[in-house]
Amino acid sequence: MGCCIVWLATMSSPLGLCASLENLSCPADRITVEIEMPQSGRSDSPTWSLEFMNHPLLEGCEFSLNVYGRGNVLAGAKWLATERREHRERIPVLFGKSAETTNHFRESVLRFLSEDGYRIQLRFRCYPDAIAFRYELLAAPTQKQLVIADEATSFHVVGQPKAMVQYLENHRTSHEHEVATLPLGKVEHQALLDLPLTLQWPDGITAVLTEAALRNYAGMALSRERDVGSYNRLRARLTPRPDGNKVVASLPLLSPWRVLLVGERAGALLESNTLYCLNEPSVLEDISWIKPDKLTFHWWNGDVFDGIPGDSPLSIEMARRYIDFCADQGLNIHAISSTQAPTSPWYHQVKPGVAPGPETDVTRPRESFDLEAIRAYADLKGIRLWTWVHQDALRGRVEEAFAAFEKMGWQGMMVDFFDHDDQDHVLFAEEILAAAARHHILIHFHGIWKPTGLRRTYPNLMNHEGALNLEYLKWSDRCTPTHNLHMAFTRLMAGPMDYHLGGFRAVTADAFEARQVAPLVLGTRCHMLAMYVCFDNPAPMVADYPQAYLNQPGFDFLMAIPTWWDETRVLHDELGECLVMARRRDRTWYLGGMCGERSHELSLDLSNLLDGKGQLELWEDVAARFPNRLSQRKLEVSPDQPLTLHLEPGGGVVGRLNQAPSPTP
Repeated sequence: MGCCIVWLATMSSPLGLCASLENLSCPADRITVEIEMPQSGRSDSPTWSLEFMNHPLLEGCEFSLNVYGRGNVLAGAKWLATERREHRERIPVLFGKSAETTNHFRESVLRFLSEDGYRIQLRFRCYPDAIAFRYELLAAPTQKQLVIADEATSFHVVGQPKAMVQYLENHRTSHEHEVATLPLGKVEHQALLDLPLTLQWPDGITAVLTEAALRNYAGMALSRERDVGSYNRLRARLTPRPDGNKVVASLPLLSPWRVLLVGERAGALLESNTLYCLNEPSVLEDISWIKPDKLTFHWWNGDVFDGIPGDSPLSIEMARRYIDFCADQGLNIHAISSTQAPTSPWYHQVKPGVAPGPETDVTRPRESFDLEAIRAYADLKGIRLWTWVHQDALRGRVEEAFAAFEKMGWQGMMVDFFDHDDQDHVLFAEEILAAAARHHILIHFHGIWKPTGLRRTYPNLMNHEGALNLEYLKWSDRCTPTHNLHMAFTRLMAGPMDYHLGGFRAVTADAFEARQVAPLVLGTRCHMLAMYVCFDNPAPMVADYPQAYLNQPGFDFLMAIPTWWDETRVLHDELGECLVMARRRDRTWYLGGMCGERSHELSLDLSNLLDGKGQLELWEDVAARFPNRLSQRKLEVSPDQPLTLHLEPGGGVVGRLNQAPSPTP
């Protein structure tokens, strides 16, 4: 795959108006971007258009970065020069969908100067599967600190692609919503749209709008403006600060990357590492302590061991039972978070519930919680301990808190309830990551925006939530098999996704009831297992209670599956309907397939997975009406013979594939 950038400038000359073309190309020329500079002396801003494989996708998109009291600094700015380079290197991908990736792009940096002294750069990078740009404000006429009043970047989408959108109620949100699939032209005007936003044209070309490297800036949503000509106009909507402005920062100011991932099929974008590449390399010199794995999470199952309420999950008795279960089954991490009815955290807090009060103190366990004894027992069994904390309880004492967490023996932590992606919360999240890294603590972010690739810079960041997920089945029926597929083709495009995996009590829709203790799940057992393959997450939950797993079909696969990969291939994708992925660790491929409300007959090409014959072990659903029953079979497969599979409605399939040993000469 390759890309091409064409810069089109209209300038004054003694002979009148003339066009000057500047070309930047890379092999195959699949992506073409055309930038049009405004005529000299006019107050317009540059615009850009994009074609993919000769298909126009975007036209006349606008650049707009508005400084408080000044307006758009690019309006009427003089184009000074363009610098170009090509960059190609192999980089490691830590705990991700592949062991390494090629960070290969062509870059052009356009330099501008406004009449009143603002120096601005537009930095464009063209990857084999994406175009990305960012604003770089280098100098201002009088101040070293700027207030960005707004960013009105626009994306003018050609045609009527199918859009997969998540409507946001406002900017204060956990980013946990259902997906509406509809023609882009039917999307509500002015409604806030979450990122990633997935678009698919009738010929199968798929694009995803999102952002990368969100740091010291406001998070971005989109809204559909009134249509202009033949295209739909999407505009950036930054999350405001309390004063209504968007960003306050010192110079130089670098915006996040505005990214359009694009491919011939949706599955190609799930294989992509481009968002990871757009972030800075790791700030950590030593990563030997980072050891992600699957973990328990008793909150989801109702704080029980065998499905029946009993000892508190903070008690030494319950902790020992869970730790013994982990040690017996090869599960390396036990998470201890809170008690229910009402949910109250493990640390000192007088106020009922999870929200902190003025007396909350995360540096000391609550009196009834003998963490020291539990830690001693966990150490004896070789089990690591994780926990949970409300982000607001860390405010003003992040370093003190993480120093205390390290001393207590916590090795991982879910930080929850951000519910806002304004500049302050974005900065605070990075402050947490940096402190956690100093004290060798891994991080899950919950109640938070989509990931933007920052785990490259902070490899102790395991995942974001930012998705309506299986926890919702504790109080609703909203997390259906179809919804899981919708999440795979929207939210998952941005990066690792925590989803409260591991429910082992599947029921049909007519038998479902929401409940807090021993919750039920919608979709078959194989559908639940397939999400461990299909959803990127180096530290996923095994969230059901221990007795729910023992002697159950499919638990052997759950325990055997790795949590990060050397290679990822999408074998089949139907947007929002069906997904089959293959992930390799060492020489073993793990297969996971999941579908929505209708059954699927699949014929899968294995030629990219095998050099010769292979041995495949499959776990398959017996029937949708018996959602917990599995069948297992072993078969010989080869690269020249397709693998035929049947997926039940709401069902799935998982498998383990090994290359057959070469014959002895």
